Amino acid sequence: MTAATLICSVCGFHNQPGDPRCNSCGARLHQDMVTDGAEEAKGGNGFDSFSIKWLAVAFLIYVAFQALALAVLPTVIASYDPQGLPGLGISAAVWFLGGILVGRISPGRTYLEPVFAAVGAAVPTILYISQISDHGAMSSLGYVTMSLMGVVCSFIGAFIGEKLQDLSGR
Repeated sequence: MTAATLICSVCGFHNQPGDPRCNSCGARLHQDMVTDGAEEAKGGNGFDSFSIKWLAVAFLIYVAFQALALAVLPTVIASYDPQGLPGLGISAAVWFLGGILVGRISPGRTYLEPVFAAVGAAVPTILYISQISDHGAMSSLGYVTMSLMGVVCSFIGAFIGEKLQDLSGR
């Protein structure tokens, strides 16, 4: 590593000054990001500190949209039945879209907040879906596995939301 490097704000990779894109992730580099390594010594890796505020916002988004998708819509649409695996698939989609929303509107890098919010939202989701399932019920391991897949979807959504934020120039 040379004395002056260009640290990617997305992945933290050290690039040579003058490189237009990150050699690790391909993100566009800004030449004003040249550092002598002092930022790395401070612990800078492209992520801001963990924000309880955005954790709460993500959790509220997930719970509100899941209440709509899992509890309200079945009363309006008779053929809509979010039991078992379909209910968890709907939850994963909600967490994915919620991750995009939080990643897009939150300042700085907020990848972890939507993930932890999805973990928190998974517990009442599993309890609710297992309670309403009179057919198509899954094993406990199945519920946990599908919920973890939904948590991964929230991370992917948050990453996409951050990329959309970068594209808009915020």
